[in-house]
Order: sequence, then structure tokens, then C-alpha cells
Amino acid sequence: MTNGTFLRLARRRFWLLVSPLILAMLMVVLVIGCGRQEKVPGYRIGLGPWVGFGPLYLAKDKGFFREAGVEVDLIVLTGLAERSSALRSGKLDALAAPVDYFVLTAGNGLPTTIVMAIDESVGGDGIVAKKSIKEFADLRGKRVAFQRGLPSEFFFRALLQEHQINIDEIKFVDMETAQAGAAFLAGNLDAAVVWEPWLTKAREEGDGHILASTRDYRDLIVDCLAFNQEVVRQKPGEVQKIVNAIFKAIHFAGDHPKEAIAIMAPYFQVDPAKYEKILQGVNFTGLKRNREYFGTPGKPGPIIQVASRASQVWVAAKVITKPVNPENIITTDFVSAGGR
Repeated sequence: MTNGTFLRLARRRFWLLVSPLILAMLMVVLVIGCGRQEKVPGYRIGLGPWVGFGPLYLAKDKGFFREAGVEVDLIVLTGLAERSSALRSGKLDALAAPVDYFVLTAGNGLPTTIVMAIDESVGGDGIVAKKSIKEFADLRGKRVAFQRGLPSEFFFRALLQEHQINIDEIKFVDMETAQAGAAFLAGNLDAAVVWEPWLTKAREEGDGHILASTRDYRDLIVDCLAFNQEVVRQKPGEVQKIVNAIFKAIHFAGDHPKEAIAIMAPYFQVDPAKYEKILQGVNFTGLKRNREYFGTPGKPGPIIQVASRASQVWVAAKVITKPVNPENIITTDFVSAGGR
């Protein structure tokens, strides 16, 4: 064997032995590299079974949260105490609820930061009354039902204040909304504070009429997204991603209503046709409406007045002991920086 042949064989044997080692080392590097990739941050948002929260489900199902670089778990909580407990314990990072709820929790030592509006009631909530009750003054001495702690109570108390009627002049009955609607239809109540479909049923089947609704007071019941204040301070960029993803879903619903309704309806255990009908009393609040509602630090929008009004209502109801400053629980930063 010549020296040249020997060298060629030696080189060949060397590479046969070394190549698998190099390949193995490369695989290790790739595995380590993959293991070091940052996990997508995850956030937990609590919400009730209200049809206006459809855009949150839409944002998740369409992948808008993931596209923005965050993961979001949507957790349905029906009880007010349950929601507050989950927020206080850190089991939730954010909650979807009306403005008055966040004023109430702040007044009870659980401040959050409201970052955007999701939907507003535009006729979906109201007061049904017997036809003999033609104006608010006629409610004095009458049996009126509403469920404590829900937007119905805030709405009713706010309108009583506006008409200078004391709650003590009303024979108040604490009753769940569905029960209140059924009791009104049965003739056991003079009036009830309810939402759809009970407003329509009361008018059509209960020989009643709508004394007032959010169609005429559209700023009062607006569902918002509020975060734990620590999350807002520490992760504002990720809060903005979530806000933007929800805006994207809201605008998608406006541009593609049939597809959006088909996605959202099953989450509320109704078919798309019924869900579409229910939404006639609800508006999803896109970026433009949010900017109107929140305003700017120099020119505050209606949300500040609504929060102030809620503070007055809850103090008068003795469920909070001192007023809540709206500026401590509301920020315009995320709406101002929001995009479609």
C-alpha cells in the first residue's frame, strides 16, 4: 500500500468516526437553543356569561391574542364575590365588567386599572313598569325588583337620584333578573329592572311598558376590561397587546358580522340568529368609540363622569364608605395607543 493510499483511507476512517459525533453535537445545540426560546406570556381574564363579551372569545378563536404575542385564558365567573376573590388572590390578571363594578371594588380596597371598553348597552337594559306608572314619581310606594350588586342596581339608583327619589320611598325586592322578569309577567311586581329578552317580553306579554332604558342613557352601562394594577405597572407592553387584539376582534366583527356571530354564539348557548337579535341592544365598542368614551387627560370623556356617578351611588347605598377618585382606576394610555 502506498503512502498516499494509506492517508486517504486514514482520512476516510477519521470522518466516518467523527461525523456522527459532530451531528450529535449539532442536535444538542439545536435542542438547547429551542429550550431557551421564551415562552409566550399567559394572562387570565375573568368574565361573566354576558353576550357583550363575545369579542374576547372571537379574539381567542381567531388567534388574535397569539398573533399579538400573548396567550389568554378566559375564565367564566358568575358570582360577584367569586370575581373579587379571584382578583384579590391573583388567580386573575384582569376582569371584564361594567364601570360601576370597578368603582365598587376600589371602594372596598381592591383597585384595578380600567384600560378599555368592550361593549355598551344601548337598550339592552331597562326598567319595565305597569302602564299606570307613567313617570318616575309614580314609582313611589311601588314594588320594584332588581338584583343587588349588578348593573341593574346601579342603573336604577342612578336614575332615582336624577329624579330626586329616595330608594327608601320604593318597596325594593332583591330578586335575580330572570325571576324578576317572570314575577312582573305574573303581575306580582309593579316594576322590575331587567335586561333582554325580559324587556321585550314584559312589553309584549306582561301588559307593561319600558319606563327607561339604556337606549336613552347609553353611557351608564359600559363593560370594560380592567387589569390588576401591578400587571399594568410591570407589563404595560403586554397589556397593550391584549387591548389591540380585542380591538382587532371588535373591528373584525364589524367587517365580517356573519362569521363573527357564528363563532361567538355557541359560547352563550344560543344559535347565531338568536345571538344576532340579542345584539340589537348591545354595541361592541371599537377604537373610535373608546377614544370618545375615555377622552384624554386634558379632556376627559364620559367614563370619568360615569365613575364619579357610580361613586356617589355606592356611597349613598352605604356599600362603600368614601368616594373613589376615577383617575385612580382609569387610564387613557392604552386606548390612545390602540390600533385595529
